[in-house]
Amino acid sequence: MPLALLGLLSVLHTSAARSERFSAARASVPVPPSLEQLLKDAGCRTEIAPEQTLDRFQAAALLEDCWQLQESAHEAVRRLLSELSHELIQLRRDRVNQLSASVESLEATAFSPTTRLKGVTTFIIGGNAFSGSSDTLNNDLRSRFGGSIVGYDEKLILRTSFTGKDLLNLRLRAGDLDSDRNAFGGGGPSQLSELEVAFQQGPFPNRLGVNRAWYQFPVGENWTFTVGSRVNQSVMLAMWPSVYPDDTVLDLFTQAGASGAYSSNLGAGGGVMWERGPLSVSLNYIAGNGENGFSGSGMIGVDAGSSATAQVGYAAETWGIAAALATIQNGFNIIDYASPFTLRSFNQPGITTGTALSGYWQPDGNGWVPSISAGWGWNSTRYRQSVNSDGLVSISQSWTVALQWSDWLWEDTSMGMAVGQPIFATALKGGATPDDAGYAMEGWISVQISDAISVTPALFYLSRPLGADTPQGTSLSQLGVFMKTTLRF
Repeated sequence: MPLALLGLLSVLHTSAARSERFSAARASVPVPPSLEQLLKDAGCRTEIAPEQTLDRFQAAALLEDCWQLQESAHEAVRRLLSELSHELIQLRRDRVNQLSASVESLEATAFSPTTRLKGVTTFIIGGNAFSGSSDTLNNDLRSRFGGSIVGYDEKLILRTSFTGKDLLNLRLRAGDLDSDRNAFGGGGPSQLSELEVAFQQGPFPNRLGVNRAWYQFPVGENWTFTVGSRVNQSVMLAMWPSVYPDDTVLDLFTQAGASGAYSSNLGAGGGVMWERGPLSVSLNYIAGNGENGFSGSGMIGVDAGSSATAQVGYAAETWGIAAALATIQNGFNIIDYASPFTLRSFNQPGITTGTALSGYWQPDGNGWVPSISAGWGWNSTRYRQSVNSDGLVSISQSWTVALQWSDWLWEDTSMGMAVGQPIFATALKGGATPDDAGYAMEGWISVQISDAISVTPALFYLSRPLGADTPQGTSLSQLGVFMKTTLRF
């Protein structure tokens, strides 16, 4: 519609301008005095200067404008329509041709038919409460993270295809939530409270940047390759082994119960997927420091910040299951969600091997029967010889079980809840027994207000966010409550 309007504006000028343009394009055929008198009798005032000669196409243009303003065609107008019928037909044909040419010229500068721009804007308002047996710890956390929070996340996703089977994906993103100053951004007391929509460009809020940049293309019938300079693991997996959640709360519960194998690494890399019927195999590699050229970094090196993942999956009509194996370089915050004690071990130089077994089942139809998603992760960590590993984490685990109802109670209303244990230490170097376990829970209801707007009240609970760092003899828990409004365009 905007292109058509612009085309119309470029063609439909005033009657005088049109008559000048058409008269310049054709040999002038003067209008006899009798026709000029008919124009005056019909109430059509000419806008041609007295010293200029009025030709037949100018007269036709003036007549058309005049006729459209007349409530009824009186005798003079009818006579003029008959006399100038040939010029009127030619005039209208030329205008249509010029309009088509203008529209084609404007469309040549627009997006191609295979290019799509999608936007997702999310607003958050809410807060966190802390409780436990230590008044000193409670008061400290309340003063630092207990205030009400208002924030946003903006995603602009541009996708285009060159062959109809390939896909170029660019995502621009901006926000003001992912910082150490608020709990919704994982600022404290642990990263476990970070929301999936919490984002900002490094330490800079409200700055728009390229968040994703990758290209995906098929080879043959069963193979798909992905390459990119800002690519994440999930787009290079042929199967995602969870149908939870339709709407997100904690980012922790978007990782299929295994934050080690299904990590949040983002960087330069590529992958290959093979699919035949319900069976799939995926291999991918990501270097978080792939754009850096200093020694040891780049795409391959001890400081590349790399992760490599292999997955085998089976997706039937209503259920699916997948096993994954990932190797991760420690020290680059690739694994986001674990107890603070375990994260400190992951920051020591070495390699963490993560394994995962995840799956889902969903009913044939929507209603009272929920879908079920579950996942379990087991991780083994080895350290460089230069690291004093005594007391560090050697084995860690995690798990999640999630339920989700679609069209629950009302159409376009969904509800979900999840419970699990974020990655926690189960064995330490040196043989000490860790006390690191804690539980995470969330619940939400998403109401679709319109095709473009949804509102989601949600809450989450962390039974022991500090894990092994909880002061001996004390307890600490965290409750987060917020309202999320999402607008899509």
